[in-house]
Amino acid sequence: MGHNWDMPDTRDSVATHLPGRPQSIDPDSVARTALALFAKHGYGEVSMAQIAEEAGIGRKSLYRYFASKADLVWGGLLEASAISDGAFASAKQEGHDLVGAMHAAAVAAFDSLPDPEVTRGRLRLIADQPELLAQASMRMGKDNERVLRHFSEGGVSAQTAPYLALAFGTVTFAAWISWAQSADPSPEPYLAEAIKVLRLP
Repeated sequence: MGHNWDMPDTRDSVATHLPGRPQSIDPDSVARTALALFAKHGYGEVSMAQIAEEAGIGRKSLYRYFASKADLVWGGLLEASAISDGAFASAKQEGHDLVGAMHAAAVAAFDSLPDPEVTRGRLRLIADQPELLAQASMRMGKDNERVLRHFSEGGVSAQTAPYLALAFGTVTFAAWISWAQSADPSPEPYLAEAIKVLRLP
């Protein structure tokens, strides 16, 4: 049974293949193709072979970039929500506190995305699929480590920083999901509302 995640239709050129050379693909375009298939047919009904065929690439080329369907969904999402070190530093210089600076950095990362609707489609799919949602903690581990480092370097105690970092990751992820399930163009109001529940010690 199909699902409507309002993914933009895509038949962009996703591969170039010169004789005698390995096939080169555009991972973002392949991910768009996969998300469109998931929206049309359902995540569980689409195989990696079908994705490769629809994208016009070989299965070996697909597996070089994505080991599984879950990688196609989670792959670019982490870039969207990552706390950029540069944006965080800039926000701190502008006078934001630790939480506010990380909020500003998350919004800056979103603003840099080439196609926010792809991120929206990924998040909707994750929220709809228990298999994908169960991977959230593992997939976001590296970003949580970065948040923990920012809190620790910002003077939060070693006892408190891990809890605060976990809380930040939890409420902001919930905000991303809420935004994805809306029609609003930006997640900024959702992120701003989410961090209101956090209090620096």
